[in-house]
Amino acid sequence: MSNRRRAALVGLLTAGTISDTGTRVSTVTLPWLVLVSTGSPTRMGLVVAAEMLPYVLTSALGPPLVDRLGARRVSITADLASAAGMVLLAATYQLGFALLLGLVAVIGVVRGLGDNAKRAMAHATIAAAGASMARVSAIDDGLHRMSILVGAPVAGVIIAWFGITQAILIDAATFAVAAAVVTALIPASIGRPIHDATTEREPYLKALGIGLRHLRQDQVAVGIFAVMFIINLFNQASVAVYIPLWVDQVLDNPAALGAVSGALALGAIVGNIGFSIAATRLPRYVTFTIGLLVGGAPRFLVMAFSHDLLVVTAITFVCGLALSSVNPIIAATILERTPPPLQARMFGLATAFSWASIPIGGVLGGWAASALGLTAAITLSGLLYLMVALTLVLRPARWRRLDEPPPTMANTTEPVRT
Repeated sequence: MSNRRRAALVGLLTAGTISDTGTRVSTVTLPWLVLVSTGSPTRMGLVVAAEMLPYVLTSALGPPLVDRLGARRVSITADLASAAGMVLLAATYQLGFALLLGLVAVIGVVRGLGDNAKRAMAHATIAAAGASMARVSAIDDGLHRMSILVGAPVAGVIIAWFGITQAILIDAATFAVAAAVVTALIPASIGRPIHDATTEREPYLKALGIGLRHLRQDQVAVGIFAVMFIINLFNQASVAVYIPLWVDQVLDNPAALGAVSGALALGAIVGNIGFSIAATRLPRYVTFTIGLLVGGAPRFLVMAFSHDLLVVTAITFVCGLALSSVNPIIAATILERTPPPLQARMFGLATAFSWASIPIGGVLGGWAASALGLTAAITLSGLLYLMVALTLVLRPARWRRLDEPPPTMANTTEPVRT
């Protein structure tokens, strides 16, 4: 692996981590900004939706634009636009809630484009470095989870020490730094515009349709997206409703909220370290199945039947360990099974489909807790999660294809060790 190619891979991972951390900071600072400026919990929810809905839609509809303009150029431009948007937001948020919502929506759009562009550069960068897709995907997922673990506490400290306006400006700086890292370390040969008959010469809607057609033809990817849609539904219900309610009703100790949430993230980070080392030697189907079986239902059911924080935290940590393999296997599988010209579109569709259930999950979780009671709602969610995971065992034919050689490997121009 040459130093330049190694630097490009490190640069892509670093830029993604910095951008992710900035995003986690904004998920705390923006709702807090709305709360202190308006005092309205409803408006807090609206500002989160104003950012996430454009993000999801852009993830689905933006990839042809990424292909035409070039992933590297879009990544740099989107990060700089995100930085500018955050600076403008810091300067104008006192001028009215409508303006704030509009700026947040624009930031959601450019963030969606920027994140999709970075994912689109992953295949070429990893291949050029001669690295394992599964191993790099595990490292990337670990860094992503680290940003989740670190981002929210850092945001709280920044707000407490410097104030909300300065926190937003620091958030803006993270996007500018991410753009600088990509500019300095990712060569222009990676992420350049794709010039072939399927992208440059096809109309936008037809280019988008090509990505959908490829997805329909890949039953492994269809299965992955369907499973992740359902799992994210339950995960969001847990994070947004079940865990806070359990902490409030059972323990009456707000400090426990961080303990439970942090245990899952910490377990996933520790698991990512182990998986990144052993990724090339583990069978994907078995590892993926065990990850969903062990990492899903137990963390719901332990909250339903235990009032002991230590027990719940320990089980949640183990679940995080088990789940650490799931996202890297998904990312590596999509990277390997998708031709490079369709990378942006497939990852955009992956984000759109799997994240589309997140807004629904919180609503359904709240309804279930109100209608059925917290214990019954958590138990039902855990059992449904288990049923989804068991489909991998009861219908193994499709899922065993996770271990098959990727059909697009012959089309890659750079060697990839797996």
